[in-house]
Order: sequence, then structure tokens, then C-alpha cells
Amino acid sequence: MPTPAVPPAIDVLLPVLRALDTLPDAVGDVLAQRDVDVRLIAIVDTAPAEGPDGEDDGSRAWLLARAAEQPRLLVIDGPGAGAGAALHAGLAAADAPWLSHMEADDRCPAHRLATLHAALQSAPAGAPAWSGVTSAVEQVGAVTDGMARYLAWQNGLRTHAAMAAERFVEIPALHQTGLYRTEVLRAIGGYATRGPWPPDIDFWFRWFEHGARVVKLPEVLYQWRQHDGQSTRGGGQHGLEALRAAKVDALERLHGRTGRQPREVLLLSVGATLEAWRRDLETSTVTLADAVEWRPGTTLPPTLAACIEPTPPPSSGAAGVERATPLVLAAYGSAAVRQRVRGALGLREPDALLFTA
Repeated sequence: MPTPAVPPAIDVLLPVLRALDTLPDAVGDVLAQRDVDVRLIAIVDTAPAEGPDGEDDGSRAWLLARAAEQPRLLVIDGPGAGAGAALHAGLAAADAPWLSHMEADDRCPAHRLATLHAALQSAPAGAPAWSGVTSAVEQVGAVTDGMARYLAWQNGLRTHAAMAAERFVEIPALHQTGLYRTEVLRAIGGYATRGPWPPDIDFWFRWFEHGARVVKLPEVLYQWRQHDGQSTRGGGQHGLEALRAAKVDALERLHGRTGRQPREVLLLSVGATLEAWRRDLETSTVTLADAVEWRPGTTLPPTLAACIEPTPPPSSGAAGVERATPLVLAAYGSAAVRQRVRGALGLREPDALLFTA
């Protein structure tokens, strides 16, 4: 890849909370980026009530000592209110036209940011401009088969359309793998979440709601460290109840009675998942047409079959009446099962069929 005449200016946000063991590697990887004018903004996210260092393990002191020797490193104190609030504080301090994100326990190669930036400049002629580009990711550390399946699904979502269509299943890309236009991040509301759920799922819902476009590179440019104490494994705001609450919140803004495109929803699932989704939708502003239990491979229930039957042609001389069909919301956690649902229903995503989990 040719070196740009003027390296792009990129601010990289690095939330830090008790990360001294891995922090030197993460900081080193960012500052070693080639062919970009990079500044690292480290947000030390400690609890103010516990003093300047709060629950810090020495990360803040290490960063300040490093910053005294490295002008491209800015250290600020976070609000002590979680990763989303820390990122939002970092965004307020950013002034570069491009923004990226690095986790304090992850790794990345030295060509990562230059590769992402080059991809953003290569949108096909006549196509809408991309506001962000992400990359494939691999897990390191305490790797698991379940995470391997999750990342295989996520890495397979390459286009804007594919990522948008499956954003209600799970996050379509790790936010920290991407490079984004700073002005777009501010336009969508930054990283301030609207509920007790993870900032990344909130971010992606707002991203697509605002029409911001994104693609994903197939090249692995980010290593996501896995460990037992990881927040994504600890329930709480990452638990199924919280994730479903975030999805219902987004559905209300899209298809609720006062949403952008009010529409009835036909819920499709099985067992406890069906009942949990039924309960949450019935207490939301989304109009639930029906909740149907269906296992792919069995006969279609009549209510579901009516949604995919073509509208009969009008009788001779009579004006045709367009039938309003509900959006089929299919809640299945397995990618293989979702593929069987696609084959059985043949509905267009996400206009007629929207998957969740």
C-alpha cells in the first residue's frame, strides 16, 4: 500500500480500568501504527469517590509517566461510569477527523489503521460514502468454541446490508475493530447509552438508524483477548435480559406505534425464548400481531403461512387492495436454524423478515 502524501490524523480512544498487565502492549501497538498521524487518548475510568486513583492498579501512574515522554499520548480521567461513559469522555477530547478505539487488553498489527483508512477512501464510484470500516477479528487468550462460532458469524457479515440485516441478532462487528468519521460519531450521539445495556449494541442501533454506512474488511486486523473476568461473560448489562431490552428499545423507535415506520410484528420462536420476547413486546409500544411457536422443518402454522402467501390478484375490473402484512420477527439463537428459517420462508430481509436471538 503506498504511503499517503499527508498521513491521516486519527485519534484512538483507550478506556482503561485495572489493565496494567496488558496496557503496555496495547499502548505500544497504537503508537507503533505506520503511515498515520495518530494520537492515543487514554481514559482512566476510576471511581471518583475512591480518590484520584480509585480502584486503579497503577495503570494511571504508568500512563502519566509514558505521556511525559510521548507527546502523542493524552491521559484524561473518566467519569467512573462504565465503558460507554469513558468512550464518550474520550470523544469530547478528540479533534482528529477520524476516530478509532482500542481495548486495553487487546492487540493489533502496525498496519491496522492505515489499512482501514485506505479502505474508506476506496468506496466504488457513485456509491454512498462509507462513514466507517471495521475488520475481521480473532480471539486470543482463553479461546472457546462458542466464541469461535460467534466470531465466524460476525466475521461473515461483510457488507453494510448484511450487517444492518442482522444487527438485532447481536452486534454485527466489534466496535473496537473500526475506524469512523468523528463528525458522524458525534451526529449519532456518541457513546452515551440510552439504557442499562452494553454501549456497543446501543452504538450500532443508532449507527444504522441514522443511515451511516459501514463495511467490513475480511483481513484480521484486531486480536480480541478472551479471559474469565471478561465483562461479556459476566451477565449484568451483557446478559440476555439486558440485550433483549436494548433490542426492544430499538424496535420501538423503528416500528412502535410512534416509531418511524409503525408496523405490526409477528413473533416467531420456541419455548422460553418465545415467552420472554412475547412478554417484553406486550409491554412495549410495538403492536404484537401474534406470537407463534414454530420449529423450522415442521409444517408452517396458518398465521405464518398467511404472511408469505402472495396477495391474490384483484378480480376483473376491481381495484387491487394492497394487503399490509406484519413484520416477521424470528428469534432463534442458532445461525444454522436461522438459515433454515430463511429457506422455508423466502422473505426479504430486513423488510419482511428480521432475525433476533
